[in-house]
Amino acid sequence: MSLSTVEIESKGASQPRAQIPLTIKDFKGKADPDWCPGCGDFGVLTALKQALVELNLHPHKVMTISGIGCSSNLPGYVSTYGMHTLHGRALAVATGAQLANHELKIIVTGGDGDGYGIGGNHFVHSMRRNIDLTLHCDEQSDLWTYKPDRSPQPALRDETKSTPIGSVENPIFPVSLAIAAGATYVARGYTGQVKHLVDLIKGGIQHKGFALIDAFSPCVTFNLDNTHEFFQTPDKKVRRHGA
Repeated sequence: MSLSTVEIESKGASQPRAQIPLTIKDFKGKADPDWCPGCGDFGVLTALKQALVELNLHPHKVMTISGIGCSSNLPGYVSTYGMHTLHGRALAVATGAQLANHELKIIVTGGDGDGYGIGGNHFVHSMRRNIDLTLHCDEQSDLWTYKPDRSPQPALRDETKSTPIGSVENPIFPVSLAIAAGATYVARGYTGQVKHLVDLIKGGIQHKGFALIDAFSPCVTFNLDNTHEFFQTPDKKVRRHGA
């Protein structure tokens, strides 16, 4: 018997599970996050859970997949099907999962080093193929799994352990790249504005095709330039609807 038809007791009367409203608690994972206090990843986790609640997607209908990195630990902190895979290879695994089971909502999560740097090849070709999955990528502007190494995102001359005198390479622009490569839903948010991020994630999940949600996510330990205060400066929200 599927989970959606199991009869359970609720307020003295049995109801089909599918008819009982979901709550954030239904998506609490078995492990608690070990991120640094103030990390933007807490906003991502909260927004993802809330989006799943509002879409009424039961845990057994969702699969979260990640590569390697602090933000890529998320599948262990949310109660859905999940896979913690190889560095930069989350989209390749997610493509296989989506092709094997069209009923699952596939959500890929990770950081910019994992998704845009080491996984850049899969990033481009997944968009070119318009695979029906949602990628949520946190922009921290450093590969903080390895302490402050440089991701593809920082501006020129940023000094890190791997580029002690700064980098001469141009950064990539994931939103522009996604549009050019054929992604049919492209959005950008900020992990400190959870309500807005919930709406973006919901739109990505509901979209039929490849959806990118690129989120500015402060690394409070290693990146002392792009802080919460930096991202909270006055800005203008510009929304682009998926094709």
